[in-house]
Amino acid sequence: MSKRKIFYLFLLALGVWAIIFRADLQRSFMNLLVVSELLNFEQQGWLGKWSAAPKVMEISYPGPKGTIKADLFLPQGKGKRSGILLNHGVIDTGKDDPRLKRFAEILCRSGFVVLIPDFKGMRSFRIGPSDIDEVQTAFTYFTSLKNYVLPQSCGLFGFSYGAGPTILAACRPAMRNKVRFIIAFGAYYDLKNVLSFIASGNFEFEGKRYFQQPQEYGKWVFLANNLDHVVSTEDRSILQRILQVKLRDEKAPIDHFIPLLGKEGKNILALLSHSDPSQTEILIKNLPPAIQTQIEALSVAPVMNKLHADLILAHGKDDDMIPFTETLRLARAVPDPRRVHVQILRSYTHVDPDYEAWTIKNIITFYLPEGWKLFRLVNQLMKYRQAPS
Repeated sequence: MSKRKIFYLFLLALGVWAIIFRADLQRSFMNLLVVSELLNFEQQGWLGKWSAAPKVMEISYPGPKGTIKADLFLPQGKGKRSGILLNHGVIDTGKDDPRLKRFAEILCRSGFVVLIPDFKGMRSFRIGPSDIDEVQTAFTYFTSLKNYVLPQSCGLFGFSYGAGPTILAACRPAMRNKVRFIIAFGAYYDLKNVLSFIASGNFEFEGKRYFQQPQEYGKWVFLANNLDHVVSTEDRSILQRILQVKLRDEKAPIDHFIPLLGKEGKNILALLSHSDPSQTEILIKNLPPAIQTQIEALSVAPVMNKLHADLILAHGKDDDMIPFTETLRLARAVPDPRRVHVQILRSYTHVDPDYEAWTIKNIITFYLPEGWKLFRLVNQLMKYRQAPS
């Protein structure tokens, strides 16, 4: 049987399943089209045949530190729509990332207005409290586009480390009653837990311990993000050289740099290379004060009790950058459990798909269970296409 026939068989089975469990057939049909696009992400599928291509406009607006460029995706047809502000996260391509544009197109074809601002800090691998201001300013601007969006029906979508500033912005007093929903994929709850994981590979949740080989890249993203906070000019210079070496080749030795470092530099590398999770808190306290402040300011844990928006959470079970237990912690911390929907996925690693071969066996054991999880996530999101009653 060809791959195409097997894929269609899967969609048929998922569609029958959806119809059995969902009374709203129109929304179930749209959900199925969106799921088919997500599972066949690299090429346009049925959603593209059943919907018109969005209109894409490059716009700009005043940000906290200057003019911000953004792409606005508009569904064809008249009328105002619900909106999604899409935060591109820590990627050097920013709003121009092809995968992000493809994802925005899928969201737009399903009925949402989508705005993707170009956040310069995250685009240059820098995340800080100023990014929370950037998200808030972008959302305020987005909801002012009243010719296109329903201001009372707009939400935020954040990936990975970009989900932190996204949630933090939504918890601010000026924002918390304006953000209707948040979608966070591969998000974190407390950066201390993430630092423990990227160094040791160990993590836990509610007494259960796990191990996952972490991606080395996460360590060097942390170093790049905090390099400017190293007080010692000499240590900063040496750490910059280490960073350049590791970003070229993660397996490259750096032992010859260690004797050249002072206390600050050695303390940072000790945090990034420790193997005992019980030492994480102690090692964080040895960091330069500015880095400690940054970690505290970007952790979501202290503000979750201020969240008013509905929360849709998804995380790859085998995520090697941020452990999936961080999303479970986010879900547990939501003040009203009725306002959170969470799915842990085998079909994603960090934020990229990790699919199995299209065989009859994998349809039964992998694609149908994972497809149903995606269907439920999409179904939850599609509820927000309508203005709140």
